Amino acid sequence: MERTNPFFRGSELPRLALLAAVTLAGWAAVWHFASQKPRPAPEPPLRVEANPAPIEPDRSMEFETVTDRTPMSFRDNAAYAMLLERARSRTPAELARESRRDVFLTHLWERPELYRGAPVHILGTALRIVRFESKLSKTGWLYEAWIVTPDARKYPYNCVFEEAPEGLPIGVDVAERVVFNGYFLKIMKYQAGDAPRGAPVLVGKLGWEPRAADEPVKESNRVLFWSMVAIGLMFLVSLFRWVFQLFQFLQHPRRHEGASETFRTEIPPADLQAWVESQGAEEDSHEELEGR
Repeated sequence: MERTNPFFRGSELPRLALLAAVTLAGWAAVWHFASQKPRPAPEPPLRVEANPAPIEPDRSMEFETVTDRTPMSFRDNAAYAMLLERARSRTPAELARESRRDVFLTHLWERPELYRGAPVHILGTALRIVRFESKLSKTGWLYEAWIVTPDARKYPYNCVFEEAPEGLPIGVDVAERVVFNGYFLKIMKYQAGDAPRGAPVLVGKLGWEPRAADEPVKESNRVLFWSMVAIGLMFLVSLFRWVFQLFQFLQHPRRHEGASETFRTEIPPADLQAWVESQGAEEDSHEELEGR
């Protein structure tokens, strides 16, 4: 029976699987760092100095028809227009001084009725900035920014403003560090890609500056990206080299392997019987020689 020549021998298959896994992990890391968007540095934490002033919700009649966890509708237009006019009447510095920095998404989500019309300050990353026509604006246009903050990166704020800083990028996939001071309107229900969700709606003013100070961060990300690309290429070169050597080994096996003899572990009964008889004949011949 001839011995087969398998494609993988010994530990070759585990080594190939390990190298393939390392290669995939390396390229996954490259993709992760390449697609990662810069995150803004968090603001300095608040310090407890004295009891803050209580937050008083706006009791204006325009808010009587506002209902949380529902889509925006004509029932919200009265309060919407009032907050636009209120933000329009204040300068960015005045609105920033009025805005509360101790109100977070958790507060607005759990008890929205307690913060109706309250000015809120947020600092985060605008992931989507769009412009649309509106009769409620004196310019005929309104801007909408979806902003995520460090305390809730998966749940954005829906921030509406009438005037945009010059040079502000507009698009559905941006990553701009912005500051927003605005009045809380409601928790708006909207349809996300996977399921219905809710977002706090704020109406106010947006602050933004070109990202000149973030150039070192971009340079660091670029170096990290190309480093990961180099590592991934090294993995691929090692993989292809190892596969080439494997095929060379299979196509040109070692010479001494072909000349090696395969020993049988089982002896046919006839051969065994012949060997026993030959051993007996040799003993008889030895005895005859000794008798002489």
